[in-house]
Amino acid sequence: MKRELLLIVVAVVLVVAAWSAGRATAQARVADFEIGIEAPRGEVKVTCARGCDWPSAGQLPTTTFRCDSERCRWMVDGHGPITVGFPR
Repeated sequence: MKRELLLIVVAVVLVVAAWSAGRATAQARVADFEIGIEAPRGEVKVTCARGCDWPSAGQLPTTTFRCDSERCRWMVDGHGPITVGFPR
């Protein structure tokens, strides 16, 4: 009886430890922000220094926008460019 109880307690502790470790590493929070960018004609480079979930190739996450009209407007957040409601 004591052995079964000990086995159940150890199993519960292992499950809780694995759940906590998985939650801490797999579900890292992304910063909650939005940035509006207005720029004249040309190329605009936006770099995220910290707290973003943008794709990167070993360097700071960067996205580049190209403006072909007189003025352009973009929105970015912690996940990258926001395209809903904006012309492509």
